[in-house]
This record gives sequence, C-alpha cells and structure tokens, in this order.
Amino acid sequence: MAMMEQEKHMAFYKMRDEIRKAKHCALCSLERKAMHQFFDGLLYERVTDPGMRKALVKSAGFCPRHAHMLAGFGDGLGTAILYEDQLKLRLEALRKAKSPLRKHRAFRQTAERGETLCPACLREEQMRARHVQMLLKGLSDSEMASAFESSMGLCFPHFSLAAEQAEDSAVKSMLVRVQAENVKRLLAQLKEFIDKHDYRRTSEDYAEEKDSWMRAVELVSGLKNVF
Repeated sequence: MAMMEQEKHMAFYKMRDEIRKAKHCALCSLERKAMHQFFDGLLYERVTDPGMRKALVKSAGFCPRHAHMLAGFGDGLGTAILYEDQLKLRLEALRKAKSPLRKHRAFRQTAERGETLCPACLREEQMRARHVQMLLKGLSDSEMASAFESSMGLCFPHFSLAAEQAEDSAVKSMLVRVQAENVKRLLAQLKEFIDKHDYRRTSEDYAEEKDSWMRAVELVSGLKNVF
C-alpha cells in the first residue's frame, strides 16, 4: 500500500534523495552524516553541558571508534575539556584499585551487557533504528521503491537489520531481490578486475570495475566508521 501524501515528510524525501544519489549503502551515508552532526553539535555547544559530561563519566567515555571519530574533528579545546574528565576518572580508579584493573569499567574498551553505552553508540543505535524503519515504511511507496530498485542496495549489516524487521512480504522480497542483483553485478566487476591483472591484459584500462574491490569491502562490512 502506497504511503499517503500527508505521511511523507522531510525524512522521507531526504532518504529518497540519498538512495538516488548514493554510490554505496544509502543508510550508511545517512548514518555517517547523522553522527557527524552529533559530534559537530557536541563540540560546538555541548562540551560544557552538565548532562553530557555526566553521561560520559557514567559510560567511562566514548568507545574507541567514536573517540577517534571525535578526535578527527581536530577540536583540541573541546576534546581536552571532555577528556580531562576521563583522565580524572581513571586516576581515581587507579587510586582505589583493589581488584585486577582489567575488570574496572574505566580500563576496558567497551561496555559490557547491562552497562551504560557510549553516548555516541546510543545515538547511533537510535538513528540506525529510525533509518531502517523509515526505509521499510517508505518502500511501500512507489516513489521510494523506484529509487531503491535503481540503487546500489544496502551494505549487509543494514540489509540484515532491514530484512529481519520487514513485516510486509512484498517489501522483504524487494530487499532480497535488489540485494542479490547488486551482489551479482559486483561479482562480475570483481571478476573483470581480477582478470585484468593477468599479464595478457595488463595493457587494458580499467572501467567501472576499477574500485570494485573497495566496494566489495563496503558492501560486506558497511562504510568505514559506521559499524
């Protein structure tokens, strides 16, 4: 059943346009942009926000992936303010250490079950769930479906989430069919890329298969720093 016009809003058109132009998984692209906005907003106006500082102390900071993402913004002052808290937390843990240090939350790299997630991971999970649901709902509309049919499909991490959550059989069939078509197309390009490394074909120029090896990695694992 097609979506009613009043159900379409900015998020619908934003996703449709991303699907149309993306050269890789559109959900990865949307998620990466959302996380960029999260860190940009954090460094611009929330570094001294008591709620955020408290959340970071409770989670013992960002996970390694998101910590390096934060550092990548090159905001020395904002990062210094946030990590002053983190170093104080770890110094206090060192002073109080009575059990093996590896068991203390402040010395581990990731949260364990039942512990507070890195605030960026929490935001990422929320955006990921929202994007997947928006896609599934949107694919019942001919406009979104048409864009997706002609797209590069999804990376397998996002595809698995969408396929598991799809309740509409027609939408699920579309997801599987488009994914299979894109895998077949990429496999053909990979074969051509590999074949052109044969000494008898080394004089031939590369065409669309030129970056197929990188797109294969992205298809299987998602874009860098998304998963």
